[in-house]
Amino acid sequence: MNKKDQMTVENFVSTGMELENLYACFPDFSREEIAEIYNNYKDNQSSGNTSPINISVNCS
Repeated sequence: MNKKDQMTVENFVSTGMELENLYACFPDFSREEIAEIYNNYKDNQSSGNTSPINISVNCS
């Protein structure tokens, strides 16, 4: 998996997507790589190493 793919998976994790959904969305990537990205993100988040992002969406 290249760096761009890793960042894409991490972005999905940052939106709150669960591990099983990530597996379904990225069937071409190994489950081990996806799980590693997921767990690293969650570990960093629980350690306070990420800052919250406020997103506002206007769907009108």
